[in-house]
Amino acid sequence: MSEIVPWSAIETAQHIRARNVSVSEVTQAHLSRLDLANPELNAVTHLIDEALDLATAMDAKRIPDDASALYGVPVTVKVNVDMEGYPNTNGIPAFKDMTGDGDAPVVANLKSSGAVIIARTNTPEFSLRWSTSNPLHGVSLNPWDTAVTPGGSSGAAAACVASGIGAIAHGNDLGGSLRYPAYCCGVATIRPSMGRIAAMNPNAAADRPPITFSMSVQGPIARSVADVRAGLEVMSKRDPRDPLQVNAHTSGRPRDSQITLGIATNPFASDVDDAVVNAMTQARDAAKTAGIKTVEFTPPCADECAALWGDLLFTETHHTSRSLIEEHGSAEINRTLVGYAEHYKLLDMPQLFASLTRRLQLQRMWSLMFEEIDALLMPTSLIPPFENDLDFKEPSKIPDLLRAQSPLFVVNLLGLPSVAIPTHVENGLPLGVQLVAPMHDDWFALDIAERLETELGTLWQNLPVWA
Repeated sequence: MSEIVPWSAIETAQHIRARNVSVSEVTQAHLSRLDLANPELNAVTHLIDEALDLATAMDAKRIPDDASALYGVPVTVKVNVDMEGYPNTNGIPAFKDMTGDGDAPVVANLKSSGAVIIARTNTPEFSLRWSTSNPLHGVSLNPWDTAVTPGGSSGAAAACVASGIGAIAHGNDLGGSLRYPAYCCGVATIRPSMGRIAAMNPNAAADRPPITFSMSVQGPIARSVADVRAGLEVMSKRDPRDPLQVNAHTSGRPRDSQITLGIATNPFASDVDDAVVNAMTQARDAAKTAGIKTVEFTPPCADECAALWGDLLFTETHHTSRSLIEEHGSAEINRTLVGYAEHYKLLDMPQLFASLTRRLQLQRMWSLMFEEIDALLMPTSLIPPFENDLDFKEPSKIPDLLRAQSPLFVVNLLGLPSVAIPTHVENGLPLGVQLVAPMHDDWFALDIAERLETELGTLWQNLPVWA
């Protein structure tokens, strides 16, 4: 393996700025890694033809004095956002040729910051599952265990970065699609605050509907929290095409020098697996070692938040994209969508307005909660990573899977920043936790997560692909 590939994104950019290595050498090293690792993972859908030409052109120029933290760094972009000259397939055969001439804001920000996009990564059909497979691009696999899901819908993105295909991976998160893949693949991510990263697809026929838009975010996946921070800095540059983008640097909440971290090992009615309890224990102990005060804490109405996420999302889906999914989706994704919908309430108009009002009330309750604690540590999922495509193979388990993912849904409903970090390996699989912070306190959440990571270490070096 090239010595370049294990470098962090920050280290890679530092070596490039010092002229220790060229952008072309770095890009070629990651493309070679892709050639080696991707046949096993099937995580990449499209190679970016111009990546090496771009790297060569960058080498011929003077490195800017204000070069970004990702200047010359190889990255991947998920196949469900627009990128000029490449199809936004969203895993759907009917969309395989849907190529436009515009970049989504997150892609434009990566390009303008000097990151080198080397590949597009896979997603499940309509990006609606916790496994990453579709009839167009096939099944993406987990580098820890190919029988286990890499997560979804950004499972291929997480599998790539865990395996050294790019130093930063782009993904998105409507129901855990950044945090769950990071959990399954033993890497780190942030689900940013609502509005932190501008979002829109310029080649789409219409904008996303409002509830989906308000609960979905773009974000970076990386092998360390420091690299996640660098990815967030670049991805969150202003873009006027998203009128709801927010550039607040912090929540403005005053804090004492002593950080208080609430520990919510299981604030839900569902059982939590022993392995998940172990992950929470390891994270709590790491916090204590790092000098962070920990208190057992129960956040308000966690089960209600998770249920309301589904009621709102699938009511909107029923009235907006359900017919599109029925027309262009596989029998399996349509059966899965039925399983999702049956688990939640189809709201009528008065119920919808009441539910939107209740959402605001719950957001206020959690905002006030952060007057008592600085951040909240919760499980990412209530169970360890499960069998790949389990929802397709055993549809009867869909309700159990939805209940297990409740910690993910809460955060999407509330729009809060949440950093997912790995804790340890158990039975050959990575485990981890998520750290939830007040709205707009993305950088503060990363600060705490980095302190925990210092104690816990990172896991990706333990993967067989790095041997």
